[in-house]
Amino acid sequence: MKVRLKEIAEATGFSINTVSHALRDEPDISEATKRIIRETAEKIGYIPNIQASGIKSGKSRIISIILPDIKNPHFTIVFREIEHYFHNLGLTPFFMNTNETLKDELNAVRISIGQNVEGVIICPTQVNTECIELLARSHIPYVLIGRHFEGDSRSNFVVCDDENGGYIATRHLASLGHRFIAYVRVNGCISSDRERFMGYRRALEEAGIPFRDEQILNLSLAEDGNAVRIREYLAAHPECTAILSFNDILAYSIIYEIRRIGKSVPGDISVMGFDNICSDYTFPTQLSSVSVSKKHMAHTASEMLCRYIRGAGEHKPEQPNQIVLPTTLYLRETTAPVRTAGAD
Repeated sequence: MKVRLKEIAEATGFSINTVSHALRDEPDISEATKRIIRETAEKIGYIPNIQASGIKSGKSRIISIILPDIKNPHFTIVFREIEHYFHNLGLTPFFMNTNETLKDELNAVRISIGQNVEGVIICPTQVNTECIELLARSHIPYVLIGRHFEGDSRSNFVVCDDENGGYIATRHLASLGHRFIAYVRVNGCISSDRERFMGYRRALEEAGIPFRDEQILNLSLAEDGNAVRIREYLAAHPECTAILSFNDILAYSIIYEIRRIGKSVPGDISVMGFDNICSDYTFPTQLSSVSVSKKHMAHTASEMLCRYIRGAGEHKPEQPNQIVLPTTLYLRETTAPVRTAGAD
């Protein structure tokens, strides 16, 4: 038999009205009381009727999380942190994967609007601004995470300092004596790709290393054909002694192909990633990488959306809440000084 609010009220000694407000996370109930009521509700097996409560209150109690690629551990870590944050508030995170395609992104946004979600956290594909314009017209609170649109004066966002990340990674590789440092590009529409490339170019210039177009290794976030592209690039550029990857997943693909052709990492080629997924996962090869503060970013975006939903601050186009988090270099076993001629 389904547990009702009455049973929770009897078990806790609070009124049915207090129990109802606590389970809806209303501000008139103290956090201590909410905790007691939630723990009791969970213990006796209370399952809220989300659809019914949504109709009654006009709120769905659902948060839509729209991310590009859940296969990438970076986004898995981000989603878990967002999920944990809203779960503790009694809100249900609803995840959708865009596969880095505009079609799937638009579909996810339309579903979110149709479900009358409380708010949206989205890492946009950035093919165009259609999705955020749709969210803005629908008056649904949203926060961009990980990527932002240049010149966007209305969107709330939380990103990392991608430009500095590309800079400190390239500067370190140059300090190890590397002169041909390849950079992996994936999509010029994506802000993180553009800004990391800007940091890469700045570090090369400071180190007195001329930039040439052949230093760019173009790969796909969808991973289609990447193995062939990597092998062809390595064959065409034997002078390459270091590679800065757009992200850690692609970095591991590069390491695999380097070893397949009989070369070593970092003996022959140093490889630097971006995302620092080794902070949460154990891999046979510990990758040097740039940290983008994944959990901090996810928590900050969640807090921002929550404040927006609760009306703690109005979403004013002329005063968007836009946060850039610092990046940090983590050195492990895939980077080393360049091997001098004749060295073993």
